[in-house]
Amino acid sequence: MRHTSKQYPKQNSQDPKQFRGGEKKVMKKSLSLVVAAAMTLTTASVAFADTAPATTDLTAQQKFDALKELGIFNGYPDGSAGLDKQMTRAEFAKVLTKLAKLTENAAAAKIYTDVPATHWAAPFIGASTEAKLMNGLGANKFGPSGQVTVEQIAKVADLVAGLEPIEGEVSGKVSAWAKGYVAAAVKAGLLPELPSYQTNATRQLLVEVTYDLAKPVEKELKAVKAVQSGAKKVTVTFNHAASADEKAALTYELKSGPTSYPVTATYSEDNTSAVLSVAYLPAGDFTLTVKGSDPINVKIEAEAAKKIDITATTVQPAANQDLGVKVYNQFGEAMSVSPTISSYNVTKGKQLGNGNTLNLQAGAADEAALNDNILVTAVYPAAGLSINKTLKVTNGSAATSIKIEDVKPLNGSARVSVNQTGLVLPMTLVDANGQTVKLPAGTATLAAGQNSFSYAGLVFFISDSAIVKGFSVDTNGVITFNTLAKAGTVYITVTNPATQATANLALVVNDVPKVKTFQLGNSGSVVVKGEKVVLPYTAVDTFGNAIAPKDLSLANVKFNAFGNEITPVKNAKGELEFTFNQTGTTNIYVYVDGVQQTSTIGVEVRDEAKFTAVNGIKDVATTYEVDASNDFDQDNIILMDNYGRTSNVAAGKFAVSSDNKAVVDYVGGKLVAKAAGTATITVSSDANTGITNYTFTVNVVASSSITSYAIDTIGTQYGKSDGSTKTDGHATAVTLVGKTASGVTVALVSNVPDFVTVQDESILKTTGTSVYGLKAGKTTVSAYFNGAKVADQEVTVSEDAPVVKTVEFDKDEYTTTVGAAPAFTVTVKDQYGKVIATPVGSIIVNDKAIVDNKLKGLKVGSTTVTYVASNNTQDTAVVVVNP
Repeated sequence: MRHTSKQYPKQNSQDPKQFRGGEKKVMKKSLSLVVAAAMTLTTASVAFADTAPATTDLTAQQKFDALKELGIFNGYPDGSAGLDKQMTRAEFAKVLTKLAKLTENAAAAKIYTDVPATHWAAPFIGASTEAKLMNGLGANKFGPSGQVTVEQIAKVADLVAGLEPIEGEVSGKVSAWAKGYVAAAVKAGLLPELPSYQTNATRQLLVEVTYDLAKPVEKELKAVKAVQSGAKKVTVTFNHAASADEKAALTYELKSGPTSYPVTATYSEDNTSAVLSVAYLPAGDFTLTVKGSDPINVKIEAEAAKKIDITATTVQPAANQDLGVKVYNQFGEAMSVSPTISSYNVTKGKQLGNGNTLNLQAGAADEAALNDNILVTAVYPAAGLSINKTLKVTNGSAATSIKIEDVKPLNGSARVSVNQTGLVLPMTLVDANGQTVKLPAGTATLAAGQNSFSYAGLVFFISDSAIVKGFSVDTNGVITFNTLAKAGTVYITVTNPATQATANLALVVNDVPKVKTFQLGNSGSVVVKGEKVVLPYTAVDTFGNAIAPKDLSLANVKFNAFGNEITPVKNAKGELEFTFNQTGTTNIYVYVDGVQQTSTIGVEVRDEAKFTAVNGIKDVATTYEVDASNDFDQDNIILMDNYGRTSNVAAGKFAVSSDNKAVVDYVGGKLVAKAAGTATITVSSDANTGITNYTFTVNVVASSSITSYAIDTIGTQYGKSDGSTKTDGHATAVTLVGKTASGVTVALVSNVPDFVTVQDESILKTTGTSVYGLKAGKTTVSAYFNGAKVADQEVTVSEDAPVVKTVEFDKDEYTTTVGAAPAFTVTVKDQYGKVIATPVGSIIVNDKAIVDNKLKGLKVGSTTVTYVASNNTQDTAVVVVNP
């Protein structure tokens, strides 16, 4: 729902006990009310179905009218809704009674001395009191004319909706007792975010809340219509606006016969439709299948030329004048076809060149002077289309009106700043006939020592050449410029000496935002000499905005510890990593532009860490079939240091021995099972002295001791009916594990079955001892070993198209030198755990002055680099460039 923020008069929050829905002692009894309310809301939804569908964005008045039809609200005697009036406790009691279909009970209101039996609201006050939704103010008073606060409405709305209070931040002012109820109501969309929830509620707010409690639930998202909307586009319409989660879950399959056509979806601003773009879309009958919806038939027609136009309004006495001749198809899209174009200078009686561009500058074969009339004829015989248009040769001197609008910041920027490229100067020129005058393409720059230049009959004045020095004009007449290194205000004036038209612009060019205040926080981990430790921070820039980690620059920030300057490194997450080279307790002082910040933190730097023990192993089998083996190296061995932290042992810093090599031996980085029996394996490390060894027992069993087998987990498979999953990396090998009679898992000599079968080959297919999906469903895979079936496993197949699920650099930090690039790998996997061989994505470098897009070092320093996949899944790493 949409809420309009209202200003409510201030009022102290009332005692929460007035609204008994919040008291634990009545919650159990109130459950019957919630059930009754749910039943009532079903009836209300039916009434709304004909007048106010859930997908309709109704005004508050329309919602009031719908509630009025249900008898929940009444208007004032003059017929008005009184939406701007405050809600009284008596009115609130009536709404609650009607909404929850409580039985009116005037007798129950007799306990209040200020509610006489003749009071219009006595039946409703009694009913809401009996239901424990409302209570008195004390001293047997109800206060029927008193106001209701927003937070009190939140509490009762939560009760009627069956919502529990939640822990969460509430941005507006709220009483401590109401915070959980307000948080739940805001999260559920029953209340808007407000500056204060302690203010008195208006009738409009209660109308909005009541309508949301009574309206029907949105239906499941469905595609209801699909039509061709372009030569290579199909527009699909939904039954209601798609949420972010619904859009993320949607998949599309556009097929003609057995052939699928991959699509890219672009959603409308209101998310009620999506345009599906296709690289190639031949004419014919298609079927569009949207996940969760029935297939829709789409008729695709061949692209046809329907209109030809000359879009240029004038031309200039300059080179490469674009006549703007375009042929449009039946969807209004410009086509990639070449009409026949000829131009004739009517004023000079001279035939000019053919084609969509003319060179009209002085001395050219097609030379034309100001005010000449050029007749342009365009013909597209294939469709019987033709057009004529006379264009006047003009330039800026024809402009009788010049208008310059404010320069907008670049996309992604909050303001115009120094050293920015491609800013647009929005200037409009209009002649005496109201025609737009377009400047010819070209560039212009201030000469040394000058503040003005002439271009196309206009004079441009630029007050400070250290801020802006010139501009470029493209073939569409769009003026772009760059800012230089100086910040400040530059004044740009454009004058037409021929008509005296003029326009001015004062452009503020800001310096690059830099740190204004900086505050460090304490680390949650032990700080050890010689090791990197992350210290949290908050930084605010010169414009008062919090600086995101990715945007943090420490150019004007210095740190001091132990009496010396220290320089942290920003890691891939934008965190600051500090390294201390001495032990003891110290304060870290922060200086911004040489000014010490008010907050300091103390850290205790401890002695260098030492490994104390081999702490354990991982990913290593402890029971083997005779002749089986297991890789066993540094990746499988865990060390513990004197601070209780664990890490893998370094290569070459460990040894593995067996006390019974006839049973288990360590050979070539593997544990090799040689005979049935038991052996004790000892793992030692020389990472430093005094490290305790780790021992574990390995059992080896004869093949005859393996009494059963199981298929290792296969996981959900991707299914595509054309069988391309067989070769596109989505086939999965079926492997086995052995089991002893007691259920112990045994590492096998060979975990590859003799062959596998599938119960339903229309869902899942075999290729050797691997399987691949064909269509959505579930079926059973059976594995055969030594001539007999040994194991079954049910496998699920999904037709959801693969999308990027994870992106990962092979390192968090790379080191290189100027002129060189580090070897790096980015692994992209889909939701099926398969590597995407040719992913669509790009690398974004935070500081391109340090490395380029291929991570080649350009100068000494460090920067973050981010790989962004097509669906915005990303991973970040740091590149450090040394001399």
